[in-house]
Amino acid sequence: MLWIGLMSGTSADGVDAALARIGEEARELELIAFRTEPIDDALRARIHDLIEGTAPLREVVGLDREIGERFAEAARRVMSEAGVRGSDVTGIASHGQTVAHFPEPEVGGTLQLGSPAVIHERTGVPVVADFRSADVAAGGQGAPLTPFFHHAYFARPDESRAILNIGGFTNVTYLPGPEIGEVLGFDPGPGNALLDRATRWVSEGEERFDRDGARALRGRAFSDVVEELLQDPYFASPPPKSTGQERFGSTFFAHARERVQSAGGTSDDLLATLAQFTVESVARSAERFFPGPVERWIVYGGGVDNPALLEPLGRRVAPVPVERADEHGIPGDALEAIAFAVLGWASSRGVPSNVPRATGARRRVVLGSTTPPHAFRNRPA
Repeated sequence: MLWIGLMSGTSADGVDAALARIGEEARELELIAFRTEPIDDALRARIHDLIEGTAPLREVVGLDREIGERFAEAARRVMSEAGVRGSDVTGIASHGQTVAHFPEPEVGGTLQLGSPAVIHERTGVPVVADFRSADVAAGGQGAPLTPFFHHAYFARPDESRAILNIGGFTNVTYLPGPEIGEVLGFDPGPGNALLDRATRWVSEGEERFDRDGARALRGRAFSDVVEELLQDPYFASPPPKSTGQERFGSTFFAHARERVQSAGGTSDDLLATLAQFTVESVARSAERFFPGPVERWIVYGGGVDNPALLEPLGRRVAPVPVERADEHGIPGDALEAIAFAVLGWASSRGVPSNVPRATGARRRVVLGSTTPPHAFRNRPA
């Protein structure tokens, strides 16, 4: 059956749309088409304003509809690119655009925008969305959710693996073997988010990210600042745990910038320091929290194109090999969208797809809500 997965990350640069054929097992999949639909600067700025907490409630409601329109357009275009009709597609699984993530008990909630009703209305295809809420209701963090797919696709009985996504924030899945009950997953910390923020600051908004890691590679990392940043209690906190802009956003960035500047560092030194901070947070999290050794790292996400991140990570975990997901038969830039297509497939079949050792939920639950209701009752999934 054909499924579309839709995903927009922390940077809100665009909507990833993956059209995949999924068989009777989640591992049985074929990527048919993939594209990224860019999000324009004006809409991106409004999303970031909302994340920073500066937007009124009216703006939240309006953005929910507008983001839904962009997600619907991404779905329509990937179908057109593949030459398939909406009637050929079993369902659309939409992650939405995360604008708030507060899994701690005093709040216990997470919010993704991108109206599934709009997506359904524009495409005519049933939509599964709001994947995180059921896990949060069951006492979990609502993240990370990709371990279900990582286990289905990458787990091997003869090799322990770590699957690392270097997106706006990093998330890692430890796969000691084929048993899903042994899978561990969590967010080590910031990935590209602080680097992107630093690039926007130094370029006065002209650049959104450090292309090819050029600025970071020119700079010198201040190891003492890295050590200070790693003293944040989050890094000592054991899994399950997840994080986002709420913890490592503008305030954290301002502190890191002030520390590098007060030590006489340049803007390039700031990016080099933040890159080392990301690498160390990943490596130390593995050393501290993985219950066993890793025999292979498999990495994906925007950060793999940044040599200021990928090359130091390789040196840091050597002699264990670090390989891109592309080398394992799945395009890294499409992986998260594919993962949500699989989560939608699981939801349509009533298959629980959270991993309690990753999210902290009390039990395994079926993730996602369907628009329209009962869409899959009489439709083969």
